[in-house]
Amino acid sequence: MLIHAVPNFINQAEYGAGNWKAVEANRLALGRSGIAFREIEFERDNPTQILEQMKLGVTHLLMEYSWWPEFLINLKKEHPQVRITVRTHNAEAYQYFHRKIIATPREYVSAKRWYEFVHRARRDAHCRQAADVLLGISEWDNQNYWRWLPGKAYIRYLPYYSPWPYRRPHVDVPAWPIRQHTIVSMGGSFDPSGIANLTNFNMLATKLSSALGEKWSYLLTWWSQWHWKVPKVSEAVEIVRECQEPWDLLCQSRAVAVLTPLGFGFKTTVVDGLAAGCHVIIHPKLAGRLPQQVKELCLICDPSCEQDIAKLADSLSAPPKPHSLNQQLYEMVIDVFRSIFV
Repeated sequence: MLIHAVPNFINQAEYGAGNWKAVEANRLALGRSGIAFREIEFERDNPTQILEQMKLGVTHLLMEYSWWPEFLINLKKEHPQVRITVRTHNAEAYQYFHRKIIATPREYVSAKRWYEFVHRARRDAHCRQAADVLLGISEWDNQNYWRWLPGKAYIRYLPYYSPWPYRRPHVDVPAWPIRQHTIVSMGGSFDPSGIANLTNFNMLATKLSSALGEKWSYLLTWWSQWHWKVPKVSEAVEIVRECQEPWDLLCQSRAVAVLTPLGFGFKTTVVDGLAAGCHVIIHPKLAGRLPQQVKELCLICDPSCEQDIAKLADSLSAPPKPHSLNQQLYEMVIDVFRSIFV
């Protein structure tokens, strides 16, 4: 029996948020795999709730996030027969560095922030020491972060696939000629990554509106929890304050833009857009951290580069190359789960 442990903030997250989608994808794949499992929810500050579920017959624990190594060490002492697998969602120390240090003027970076950076790196190292297997959401993170941390856990790549086609199979995915001439950006928060995406999308929309003409529209979704603080956008951009079903919007659009150069883990909207049949426009620095099979299907564009804009405008006149990437990733996840938990 496998226990799939999910922190309660995931289930409380905004519907369609990246962390929600990543866990939902794992749920669906486990359900398809034939593996006997039970999902349990625990409070972020009280992972010991998981111990109550460690009954006879439990052989595996799949833990979402790498934040509780001390608990995992104690669990291993009490239940040495349980193999511990941790799903890593980010290179946590690198992620903190991008969000709180690199984007802050040097004179304002406090010792407290550097301490937190070191703390997160040590926490992830302890997690690798406590677990048997780490399932990284990003090949880049695995190679450039997790494998350099001390510890015995075996590191494997468990890709993100979009759960939307399996969760909402009834949604029509129109052919390219009848799709709306729309480029969507799924707006995030006012952290450095979200601000960078916003700035670049504004620039992209302004320049493409001249290159492509008025028939194209540029939509920025801004999730409901941010409505009280709406970002400033260029004249070409329209803010969508209510997006009840992100997948449905993607399926009607011709392109989705993911234009932040910052952040680690995996930008789930990239694969969502490809699964919906969209062109996916990505920043060059983000492209360098994507798997080759994903990157080769995307359009790479630095909005500040006029040559990139001209090339992008030409690419948007034709439909994307046909592919079955999302199905391939889905099947890969199931195969990885079966190899570890059966």
